Amino acid sequence: MYSTVKNFLHRHRRKFFVTGAVLGSIYFLMSYAQKKLREWQEKEAKKFFEMTRKKQHFESTERTCNQTILSLSKIVSENILTSLNTEEIVQKLQDNPGNKLELWEQLKVMIFTRICVLVYALSILQVTLRIQLNIIGGYLYRDSVLEHEPMIDSNLQSKYLSLCHHFVGPGLEDLVRQIERVVKRVVDPISLKKKITLLEVEQTFWSIQTILCTDTNEGDPVKKMVHYLVDHTEINEAKFDTIVKETMDVLESDEVTSVTMSTISRSFSSVIDEIANLFVSKWVPTSKNHLEVDEGHVVTNGALKLGGPVDPFINVNKVEMHFVKLLPIVNELITKNTCKANTNIPDLLTQQLTLNDKLKLLGANIYEVFSNT
Repeated sequence: MYSTVKNFLHRHRRKFFVTGAVLGSIYFLMSYAQKKLREWQEKEAKKFFEMTRKKQHFESTERTCNQTILSLSKIVSENILTSLNTEEIVQKLQDNPGNKLELWEQLKVMIFTRICVLVYALSILQVTLRIQLNIIGGYLYRDSVLEHEPMIDSNLQSKYLSLCHHFVGPGLEDLVRQIERVVKRVVDPISLKKKITLLEVEQTFWSIQTILCTDTNEGDPVKKMVHYLVDHTEINEAKFDTIVKETMDVLESDEVTSVTMSTISRSFSSVIDEIANLFVSKWVPTSKNHLEVDEGHVVTNGALKLGGPVDPFINVNKVEMHFVKLLPIVNELITKNTCKANTNIPDLLTQQLTLNDKLKLLGANIYEVFSNT
């Protein structure tokens, strides 16, 4: 029996060796595959955890950014309205003074200056704050991941974020002076007695924006964001110098310039939309005295209620209004709750800028760059 088994094993020894080698290889490959699978799963789990953590940190940065922007936008708006105080001139006009014409001339320049400064100042504030807070947010996330000396400490963070305070004060004063000079150049030739159309109002804002873009004396305000933010700053620390230079590079980039110009143009469009509502409201009937009966159908506010022929369309671009009558109601758009959604132009601009997709994407891209480890 023993001899038979021995002979069998001897005859088939090659098969046993091959089978053993194959089975051993399979076992080794399975063990290796299981190890790699576990490593991949751990890596993916770690990656997912890091992505979730990063997403939560970015969302927290966005909330902080929006809160800071809303708070500072209100301060900037109030400073602008205080600096360009049209209410004083309006009060003087109500007293029927002898220099009424002179006061009206001052008022028309001041009203257009107010609107233009609000558009530029709120846009620049939004862009610079989003850049600053997302740079800081990116660095803070990177510091939390890497095991080395942190780039950002509380002192540096406070010093860096305080840069925008210069714009809220002296920087804003520079912007007001520059825009007021340009507005005076564009608006002065427009007679108070002139009948003006919405298109002419839009062209007035467009002329102001064009002159500011090509200002060879003081420079385009959009391209002076570095000046408003960091030119006044004394830098005596290496880390602070690094983050300031990186901020300057971002502010001077073509992408930031393009986004800022886009937000300014969009803000002017929003202002024109509100002024268009004023032109329409002066021509569309709103009282019962303006109800018309046409073959049994009632027409109210220019709209046909129950079918039938529609009134001729009123082209708002062809509606004319005396410039002197337009000024007070445009001024109310800035100071009173007469805009759509029961808000005024400063609040309307702040809300639209805060929700602007291009600004959000810009902030997200900056955060991603500075948070990468």
